[in-house]
Amino acid sequence: MTSSVSRFASSSSPRRALRALTACGLALLFGAPAAALAQPAPAPVRAEPAPAAPAAAPTPPPPATDRIAEALAPQSGGLTPDEAARLALRIRPSLRVKQAELRAAAARVDQALLNYLPRVTVAAGYTRLSRVENVLGAPSTAYVGTNLDPANPQVIPVQEGPLVSRPCPPPLSGNCVTDIAGTAITAVQAPAFSFPVLLNSYSLTASISVPISDYVLRISQGYAAASHAESAKKLEVEAEGLTVAADAKVAFYNWVRAKGSAVVATEAVAQAEAHLKDAQLTFSAGLISKADVLRLEAQVAAAQQVEADGNALASLAEEQIRVALALPVGKPLTIGVDVLHASVEPSTVQLAALQDEALARRLEIRALDETEHSLKKQVSLARAGYFPRIDGFAEGQYQNPNQRVFPQTDEFRFTWNAGVRLSWTINDTLTAIPTVTEAQSRVEQIAAQKEQLLQGLKLEVASAHAELKRAEANIDAADRGLAAAEEGLRVQNELFRAGRATGVALVDAEAEVTRARLRRVDARVGILVARTRLEHATGRDVEKATAAPR
Repeated sequence: MTSSVSRFASSSSPRRALRALTACGLALLFGAPAAALAQPAPAPVRAEPAPAAPAAAPTPPPPATDRIAEALAPQSGGLTPDEAARLALRIRPSLRVKQAELRAAAARVDQALLNYLPRVTVAAGYTRLSRVENVLGAPSTAYVGTNLDPANPQVIPVQEGPLVSRPCPPPLSGNCVTDIAGTAITAVQAPAFSFPVLLNSYSLTASISVPISDYVLRISQGYAAASHAESAKKLEVEAEGLTVAADAKVAFYNWVRAKGSAVVATEAVAQAEAHLKDAQLTFSAGLISKADVLRLEAQVAAAQQVEADGNALASLAEEQIRVALALPVGKPLTIGVDVLHASVEPSTVQLAALQDEALARRLEIRALDETEHSLKKQVSLARAGYFPRIDGFAEGQYQNPNQRVFPQTDEFRFTWNAGVRLSWTINDTLTAIPTVTEAQSRVEQIAAQKEQLLQGLKLEVASAHAELKRAEANIDAADRGLAAAEEGLRVQNELFRAGRATGVALVDAEAEVTRARLRRVDARVGILVARTRLEHATGRDVEKATAAPR
């Protein structure tokens, strides 16, 4: 940007005459007392009349444009702090991490709830068995009487008594064994008793187990611990969202501050160049030394370096907010809120009241409270290992062959059983002792972290409160400084019109106005940043987030 003084320095010949008058004034500034600045330079004694050039009063440059107000003026459709917070909540990775942790905590609650259900097991199986011999007793011999007449075969009862060997009745020949009555005897071999062997075994089994003791000692405690842990994660997600929103607003205000600083740095370069041109004209007239010109050249170089730093800082701040909000590269980034005319009513709330407000509202404290409750329930859960288990059970079997049916047959048969079981694993009792100690140490750790958090929140509120008070004081000082600088510039303009001030003094007055405007911008942005941080530190943004439409 080019200031009014730089445009004045590059004008046509009437302006060159004004430069000559400026050089004379600068010479008076260096070599004459201050009172002499109001006197015109004595003209040499000549017979002819005085030159007519000084008779016309110099024309002052047009009023300087408020470049800062132009650069920071709100634009339709521009970015606002609330819009920046909303965009940040959609893409901030830290918030997604907390949301993933919340989903994991919710899943653990579901797991703990399912533990209330009895344990049901269904199984199906097939088994191929090897062949075996199942024989009961030994083979035996039975004797049966027979009629040896082939034409009349019949079975005749054998009479008790000794067996006799005698000649066989005709038509048989030889000797036959007969009973005492002469009935021929036939020996019959009786096999041993055996069981059938089934080589294919099929089974369908359903069982149910009810952890009676766990309902009192383990399941209820585990569900309570998981529920409190889920509540803690919900509060952490909300707290992280509020932190992300506050950081996004602060980043927005810092970008506005950097943008205003870059404008001021550009104005400073233009003013320094105007100084240098005035000095070069004065040096050409032989009224100042080369050292004075070199000093102003160094001032220009320093101002250009500040401008480069300011532009780099503004560019970096803009890139940071683009990355933080995932804004497209080609999308223009403009300001959508008036930062120069925000309300500056001072805060009247005392620090102690603000700290109490923070301790009552901040979600981080409530999250630690829920975490502490969860860990206490885990202590109770660990203590359940001290006691034996009592389980109820029932089982139904549909098998082919069924092992409880004798003798086995190749068919499906259903059987069932039910009962209560008491078990006590001694090793579990021993390992429960250090487990309880570990759980209790985590409770103590959370309690210490909570105390540390309370101290940190008090310091955070105190820091934000002090920053707000400093910003409020800076607002007043900046407004008074800007009013004084603008009045000084007005006086210099009047003196310049009367020929009693130099262009250098006028440029200095404009520079002071620019610096005052920068301090005003910094103060205005600073109070917005301080209010944002204090609002987050005291937890007032919790109510706003709750009341905001979703």
